[in-house]
Amino acid sequence: MEQKKPRTYHDEFAEQFIALMYEQWLDILLVASQQSPRVASLLRVAAPVRLQRTKGMWRIQVATRSSEIREKLRQPRDNEILAQAIRLYYHREAQLKLPRISVDFDE
Repeated sequence: MEQKKPRTYHDEFAEQFIALMYEQWLDILLVASQQSPRVASLLRVAAPVRLQRTKGMWRIQVATRSSEIREKLRQPRDNEILAQAIRLYYHREAQLKLPRISVDFDE
């Protein structure tokens, strides 16, 4: 019986999309600032670091530089504001219709 080699999952699209988001981060924050200047200003020192795609949904991990900033981003809608800003930015700039997005703020 032939043994199968374990497959490693490598999502090149996710890496490229995160790299693109990183380049356009300040523009995305300008969109976010229309809904919440507080969230946008806190995220100026943050950066997107990971994208996971599961069951028609994207989970984007945003790294903050300090736990103090992360604590300030604990209001119920903070992650939703950023998720909407990401979707709106790419819809305006590239006419992309992204799936549902959730955002996690981590170190």
